[in-house]
Amino acid sequence: MIIRLFILAVSLGSCSAFHSPRSSAVDRVDQLHATRHNIQDGNDANDAKAAALDAPQHRRDFLQMSAALISSASIFPTVANAEEDFLYKRDETSADLTSQLFNPDGSLKDPNAVVVAQEKEVIVPFSLPASPDSITVNLSTDGSSPPAASDTATNLKAKYKLPTKWNQEATSSLPLYYDSSEGKNGRSCDRITIYSVSAPNNLNMSTLEKASKVGIAKSLFMNDVSNGYFDQGVLKADLIGGRTTRKPIQSSSVPEGIDEQVYYEFDLAFAPLSCPDYMEGNKENLGLGFCPYDNILLVSATVLNAESNEGGTLMVCVVECDKNEWKIGNTDLKRVRSSFIVDRA
Repeated sequence: MIIRLFILAVSLGSCSAFHSPRSSAVDRVDQLHATRHNIQDGNDANDAKAAALDAPQHRRDFLQMSAALISSASIFPTVANAEEDFLYKRDETSADLTSQLFNPDGSLKDPNAVVVAQEKEVIVPFSLPASPDSITVNLSTDGSSPPAASDTATNLKAKYKLPTKWNQEATSSLPLYYDSSEGKNGRSCDRITIYSVSAPNNLNMSTLEKASKVGIAKSLFMNDVSNGYFDQGVLKADLIGGRTTRKPIQSSSVPEGIDEQVYYEFDLAFAPLSCPDYMEGNKENLGLGFCPYDNILLVSATVLNAESNEGGTLMVCVVECDKNEWKIGNTDLKRVRSSFIVDRA
């Protein structure tokens, strides 16, 4: 605004101040010629001198007028509309999910609105032996049904949920757990394992309580799974984090029929046994003496006490991925692990 007023003042001044001295100079020349030809006409000579002396006065008037305009603009500044200052304003008529759920200030339009991820539940039945003479392990990989025990005493149902955006049927062109959503386009998980461990005695919740001190893999009997199912690096895996959660379970020992079951969640990771040098093509070896983790295991485990209180059954869910899969689906992987729940059939 100030710049526009200044330009207006300059344009007005150029018409009044700088043109006037030019015409006064012409009059002065004419008067001087007239004075030479008619030296007796003193009145004309005096008028020419007066016009020439008025030129500086016109310049002073112009400068004073410009200063007054500029000062008046600074005293009364214009007020800009805040809406016009935004370089980008969200289109109120857009139908995207963000504009439907959130106000421009970031608050929820509906405080009770909850966005639920689309998931598919996977149910795996387990039949446990009545009186195991030794440690018995039943294993399910990627939703397959484990073998049934010959002397079944208890039937359990293990459940977990998978994102529907993951491919859940492996094909020749699309692997299992492939995430085709925008920005992902990669496999998010290596495999999902659920196994049960039945022991003659001394298997209760204290097994999980002491796991962080004894060793997670040892406490969860990972080395007892046949045929080297888990990588031996898991025995020396680092414990990155852990927590406990409580979930409902059917129980005949409480009047309501629903009790709480405690689950222990562990985040495990281990690095490769060998770490080639950077010059050998390993870009992740920065000369620090170790390589980053390349295997991540998200574990959820609980112990179901037997009705006779003579030992219990350890139920474990292990979600495995490598470093590349972790980058693609770490949030979904954690959600899958936390969805693990066991109930009596």
